[in-house]
Amino acid sequence: MNKTNPNTYLILVIFLLIINIVNYILLQSVLKAESLAQEAGQLTEQVNYQRQKYQQLGDAYKNIRGFMHDIKKHLFYIETCVNEEHYDRIIPYARETMSDLEARYCTVNTGNLVIDAFISNLMLRTARHNIKLTTKLKIDNDLVPCDDYHMTIILGNLLDNALNACLEEQSGEININIQTIEHTFTIYITNTYHFPIGEKPPEDIENLDFIHGYGLKNVKKSAEACGGFCLINYENGIYSVTVIIPEKKRTT
Repeated sequence: MNKTNPNTYLILVIFLLIINIVNYILLQSVLKAESLAQEAGQLTEQVNYQRQKYQQLGDAYKNIRGFMHDIKKHLFYIETCVNEEHYDRIIPYARETMSDLEARYCTVNTGNLVIDAFISNLMLRTARHNIKLTTKLKIDNDLVPCDDYHMTIILGNLLDNALNACLEEQSGEININIQTIEHTFTIYITNTYHFPIGEKPPEDIENLDFIHGYGLKNVKKSAEACGGFCLINYENGIYSVTVIIPEKKRTT
């Protein structure tokens, strides 16, 4: 063909070249569409996860307000018992009221609603699964550099991560240390985790996520957004995460 009609051969080559270019463009478009669909799916899951966490905060707040509203009725009843000299009714009623208070009120009171709600909720969940939980909370809420949005992402993901890891342990244990100290706001969480027999810890331990695959990525992003960073370590069956953020300057 190229001898009798070189123009036809040239057109054929150009046509094949155009087809290859079009195929390449279409392939890139398909890959990009799949990537965007995957990102959209992850964003949807993240939004749902955040909605659940905000729902927990809202429920905790409503629970506290509801109990404080009921306190007035309890006090009125006790006052009536005193006025009518029914003293024998006060002690059992007060005990029942205190039991209700302990069950409904946040058992943690740092002054930060996110921390109080999440730690209190974790106490109930660890007790339900016989997981040992120790906490050390020493913060000045005025110096906490995270707003509720980033605090929810950081603490919510870290606590869920630790809990899910311990669910696979026979004697799970979680340790939580949150402090404002030496001009930093620090969250240090450790939990026990032993890999199955014959399985070694991955080299990229920082990518080990016990929840939904992107929880720790969101923690790192929120920590960085607040001017801090996140460190992850695993040694001798102890998985630890440390978030360090410079504390907020005190306003005068």
